[in-house]
Amino acid sequence: MTWRIVHVCQSEKMQLKLDNLLIKKMGQDYIIPLSDISIIVAEGGETVVTLRLLSALSKYNIALIVCDNEHLPTGIYHSQNGHFRAYKKLQEQLLWTQEQKDKLWQIVTYFKINNQQDVLAMLEKNIDCIQLLADYKDHIEYGDKTNREGHAAKVYFNELFGKKFVRLTQQETDVINAGLNYGYAIMRAQMARIISGYGLNPLIGIFHKNEYNQFNLVDDLMEPFRQIVDVWVYQNLRDEEYLKYEFRLALTDTLNAKIRYGKETCSVTVAMDKYVKGFLKCISDKDTSKFYCPVVSSVEWS
Repeated sequence: MTWRIVHVCQSEKMQLKLDNLLIKKMGQDYIIPLSDISIIVAEGGETVVTLRLLSALSKYNIALIVCDNEHLPTGIYHSQNGHFRAYKKLQEQLLWTQEQKDKLWQIVTYFKINNQQDVLAMLEKNIDCIQLLADYKDHIEYGDKTNREGHAAKVYFNELFGKKFVRLTQQETDVINAGLNYGYAIMRAQMARIISGYGLNPLIGIFHKNEYNQFNLVDDLMEPFRQIVDVWVYQNLRDEEYLKYEFRLALTDTLNAKIRYGKETCSVTVAMDKYVKGFLKCISDKDTSKFYCPVVSSVEWS
């Protein structure tokens, strides 16, 4: 499996050289085999990216994340043809029943709240909040019709970052939100490339269904992985003012952190891949035995 995450800052040009990424910066050439790369994060408004490189990134199912002048991710370029039987996979996806989607969203929501509960316990937060999340987790209905996810998120973030904390996804003015958004964008890009690689259309979700969102399924499935970013931000950014370059680099590297998935310990990227395989097994065979919750409280930073 491809594993390298390449962070490109203020380069002059990125282009294709044979089957390699060639980065030109300050008179120096840097060459990385495309077969080693899973994600490229590009910062710097003057960087030129060639069309031949973009075509090759699609062929190799490499996600390209583009950042704005504030160094925050604003766009993801990823393959639209990551599977050799894409049309058949799309037909199958369109036949998912509402009952299937509701059951799977119930499971994913359980995983997410379970990780939120574990994070608060790991950080020795208020026991009443931890117990409240446990109660929410144990009363999730099909499709989460009573919005246990939303109630749990409010309790979780207030306990993690304080009652004055407001979660903002745009126009963030504080380092905590900036860090969360940056880290989530990295997780989102990785999940998008994995989903596309298995022939799934990221537009068609099991819960999210925003007509303007190209990544509804990605946003569904990444929910139990968000807490990895939450833990890193909590441990590293609470006393900071700005999302400095070294922090952005470290957030990118959270995909290489080790976590427990099922009976093994592996990188976050490998866990995501196994998780999507387990999700597909649930869909095709109604078999949930290989669909595990990634154990965020076991995280070991690389």
